[in-house]
Amino acid sequence: MRPPIYDVYQMKADRLPDGTKAIWLRTWPDEGPSSDDWMLVGRERHPSKWTIAEMNENGFCFREIPSWLDSSKSLMEKPPLVEISDGSARYT
Repeated sequence: MRPPIYDVYQMKADRLPDGTKAIWLRTWPDEGPSSDDWMLVGRERHPSKWTIAEMNENGFCFREIPSWLDSSKSLMEKPPLVEISDGSARYT
């Protein structure tokens, strides 16, 4: 059986509530939001089982990503070097 296909929208950055990094909305094809707060990102052709379940239950799938949830490279960088008394340095 072929998986369902959904339209994926992202809320425009200037319309996001305070403390929100992103908001994603999935709808059935050609049933997008009536508000101009959203921009179409594309089609999702291989949704997760959780997305399919939520779509079947509600007719849409809504995800809000808080600003404190950050996956930026800054979290992946090495910790600062600490100088040791013998003149060498190591990562903390």
